[in-house]
Amino acid sequence: MNFFSISAKTMKWLTGLWPPFWFTGIRFEHISDDFRHIRVSMSLRFYNKNLHGLQFGGNLYAMTDPCYLIMLLRNLGTGYRVLDKAAYIDYIKPGSSTVTANFKLSDDDLKDIIENTATGEKDFKDFTIEINDINGERVSKVVKTLYIRQKRRDGKDGKTVYPHQISRSG
Repeated sequence: MNFFSISAKTMKWLTGLWPPFWFTGIRFEHISDDFRHIRVSMSLRFYNKNLHGLQFGGNLYAMTDPCYLIMLLRNLGTGYRVLDKAAYIDYIKPGSSTVTANFKLSDDDLKDIIENTATGEKDFKDFTIEINDINGERVSKVVKTLYIRQKRRDGKDGKTVYPHQISRSG
């Protein structure tokens, strides 16, 4: 099974089998067919509460962890490397119910990334994610910084070339 060819429906199903999400209550509720929108939720259960009976902070971060990486890899394609660089989480209020997070990747986001990496440079892109409770009130805010760069390939003369420099004609 190739990551770059599986459907959004299959990806949603596979995330439920991913061991880091076992026993967290994290569920991928929606992945758009173009991988530009993902909605994730986390129910409050006896097995994912902290000592105060609230949402465990580590799980609040975990529900945001792979989403933009998945979205960018699927939209940029195999010629790019996308990695987590940094993250910051601001706990705003206790999570005492089911929480949700929405992830959206815009045309402008992709255009900026492609322009910033066109000559082989790395790009550090910040994405802000709000995690809200069932009343729509913000529980936490996560800022993720992703490292994005075109993959290098060796040219015939031993020089580094980037995908945009490779001739498509022959």
